[in-house]
Amino acid sequence: MIEPTREPTVAEISALAYQLYEEDGKPEGQAESHWRRAEEILLHPEKRLADNLLSPPSEPEITRALDAKAEVLDANTPSDPHSGPESWRQHLDIAAEKRDIADIREALRDAAGIETVIGGRGTVRVTYDARRITPAAIVDRLTPAEREA
Repeated sequence: MIEPTREPTVAEISALAYQLYEEDGKPEGQAESHWRRAEEILLHPEKRLADNLLSPPSEPEITRALDAKAEVLDANTPSDPHSGPESWRQHLDIAAEKRDIADIREALRDAAGIETVIGGRGTVRVTYDARRITPAAIVDRLTPAEREA
């Protein structure tokens, strides 16, 4: 902290003015105002504490706080499986009335991009990486085995 009897340096004023500029949301055309506020704060540091305690938050501060809250909410909201960050992870439900899940797992064992095969008689869900394999390729791997049965 700067002693009240000492004049602040240009570097100190500049650094604080830039901090105030960032705190205010980087508004254009306010450099002189930020410079004067920085000088005043450095000459009378007790005023900044009083200003922070007594003045309501500025519009940029409110906007930043709301944006930060929205980011947290977005991060905790599941994404649409077809457009979100994990849109490459898809699933395919296959009617498998005549096939055992073990046969389906064996048919898909060497397929690149298959993540899980779950289910049993009736329906099987195959989760796959859409960047590495297509639904048609999955069905093609299962079709020859079904024709033999």
